[in-house]
Amino acid sequence: MSRGASSISSSDRRAWLSGAGLLLLGACGFRPLHGVARGDAAAPGLAEELAAIRVPLIPERFGQLVRRGIEQRLVIGATSRAGDRPAVRHELRVSAAVLAEAIGIDREGGSTRLRSIGTARWALVRLGPPEEAVASGFERSLDASNIPLNQFFAADASREAAERRMADSLAQEVVTRVALALRRQLAAGA
Repeated sequence: MSRGASSISSSDRRAWLSGAGLLLLGACGFRPLHGVARGDAAAPGLAEELAAIRVPLIPERFGQLVRRGIEQRLVIGATSRAGDRPAVRHELRVSAAVLAEAIGIDREGGSTRLRSIGTARWALVRLGPPEEAVASGFERSLDASNIPLNQFFAADASREAAERRMADSLAQEVVTRVALALRRQLAAGA
């Protein structure tokens, strides 16, 4: 058979492989976090529970980026038909920080590259008298940025882009951990 005359096109092959991959994921116990899997009693209320979380202000610019990322992820698919968010039942308290260290040094002793380490310590608290701690954790993200010689705007833009990527990564990790904790809580109550 010639090279270009295969009986299955490459797009058909990709579709078949992705379908097979999804079947294998289902067989290994994979369940969508926000979606509903067969026999999953906790998933239908998870989106509403995530939307009922308030995130207080986080100081500094990096904290603001983390908070915005968390808030955007909490409300995915959870608004009611009227478009309103459910009443607040939980508070997610987050402290975020970013540290940078020089890892690239040129011949004159100046820095050419920064390694940034972003951290987020979080605690999910059920509101009401009395407040009850539901879950807590610590997330970490690493990134790097270049420091071009005598190009101060480019150096600032590179550093800010690295901070945005780290904040986005931390927000995703925090929301994933919170969702898993709430899912366990909903499953225990069901």
